[in-house]
Amino acid sequence: MFGFIRPVKPELKVREVERFQSVYCGLCHEIRRRYGQLQTGFLSYDMTFLALILQAVDTPSMEVEHLRCIASPIRRKNVAVSSDMLAYTADISVLLTYHKIEDTLQDESGAKRMAAVSLERLLRADYRKAQVCLPKLDAVIRQCLDELLILEQQQVPSLDRTADTFARILQAIVPEGQPEPVRRVMEQMFYHTGRWLYLIDACADLEDDFRTGSYNPVRLRFELETPDLSLVKEQMERTLERSLLDIHNACQLLPLCQDEGLIGNIIDLGLPLITRQVLDGTYHVNGGHETHGSL
Repeated sequence: MFGFIRPVKPELKVREVERFQSVYCGLCHEIRRRYGQLQTGFLSYDMTFLALILQAVDTPSMEVEHLRCIASPIRRKNVAVSSDMLAYTADISVLLTYHKIEDTLQDESGAKRMAAVSLERLLRADYRKAQVCLPKLDAVIRQCLDELLILEQQQVPSLDRTADTFARILQAIVPEGQPEPVRRVMEQMFYHTGRWLYLIDACADLEDDFRTGSYNPVRLRFELETPDLSLVKEQMERTLERSLLDIHNACQLLPLCQDEGLIGNIIDLGLPLITRQVLDGTYHVNGGHETHGSL
């Protein structure tokens, strides 16, 4: 995924910071156990958010264990204990990583494409393993990305059509077995999360896409001649805030067993903050941190 979904740390309680970090580390360990060390390098806070939501709906509590890892070889860290939802999220992370690399192969050339070719070969076996675990989800991801590729090739100047295609990927992530009312709410929440992610990524990539000539729906929709987001800031604020409101409303309807404060911080503070930073041009990848997993 993109790494845009993160909490606002100064507004968290100490136990909430520790909780977020333990889920991140638990997911990292789960990915390593299932797929090896290389895949952990692609873990994002977006996946941690997904794991938090799935756990909060599925599990009344989550135990932790104290483990070392490559990132912390000396000091043991609190790590969320392996669970079905962490394993499910690990599989999703591997699927999305592989499809993102395939997308890079379509879009890039030169050194970036060569790097993507090498990664695709290295991660192909992991992808096939995850594909066996989640065949229906993989089929939806591939179908939606194929549709998105067609829209990009046609240079479709629509925010909604392209964002909808990506949003349906996240909508399909909701695991089977949820009660129907809960499933509908989660589908709406993840759909609008996907819509927001696609559009905020398009805004963040506007300058690079201008330079490379890559497809960007924001540029085409507003017929921009320069990569200046200030020219469309109000319009993009409105469409992004619409998705943020739908995410908030859906979350209010979820029967969360735990982590309400942490999840509320991410949705009501973190996502609006990232929206403002991207539209103001002050956004920094990973919050300006360089360390893997730094909050």
